[in-house]
Amino acid sequence: MIVHPVEAMGREGVPLQVIDSAHPQPERLQDAAAAHWFAREAGDFYPGIRTPAPAGYPDWLAQAALATGMARLPTVLRTTFAIATDAADALAPIQRIPHFDTLDPTMLAAVHYLCAPPHGGTSFYRHRGTGYERIDPSRAAAWRQGLTRDREQHGLPAPHYPTEHTAGFERIGLAALRFNRLILYPANCLHAGDLGAAPLAHDAVHGRLTLTSLLRA
Repeated sequence: MIVHPVEAMGREGVPLQVIDSAHPQPERLQDAAAAHWFAREAGDFYPGIRTPAPAGYPDWLAQAALATGMARLPTVLRTTFAIATDAADALAPIQRIPHFDTLDPTMLAAVHYLCAPPHGGTSFYRHRGTGYERIDPSRAAAWRQGLTRDREQHGLPAPHYPTEHTAGFERIGLAALRFNRLILYPANCLHAGDLGAAPLAHDAVHGRLTLTSLLRA
């Protein structure tokens, strides 16, 4: 396990933690994913399919997060295998811009990459209209108003996955994809998967396979 120094992104210093060679047996995780049935979850804005993580993974993830220097063991609230599958022209408008996972500033998001390039990693963004890089309850109303102004100025987002060229947003950081790399970041920061560079297969062997998780610090 190689724990890199925390990167502070953007004007707000959004922390990005990167851990390489994260899991001792990543191929077993791949095998577990290949043996599971993936499906779309109702009400989920993730542009693809999921299946539960293997038993024992949440405990391992909590210990891996603790190894970064956290003051206490985090609680893993949710973790699933995920494969991005949706064609760009099938995305809803809200899926075409960077997003955040929760308004709760105490929550962390984790993405564990179990595939290799040319699949893409994860980018992080600032909303130009508001200057926000993280969205908490005190900013929620202004964030929604900012999106309304964006729509009035730019129209609906183009049918593409978010990139550094997405109108109304500026990229402030990038976590490149590497096999068995684990990244952790605040779950309320603006981010998006870099999904435009490689074909989005529907199976765990060829697709953009990740383990995605939410933790309470």
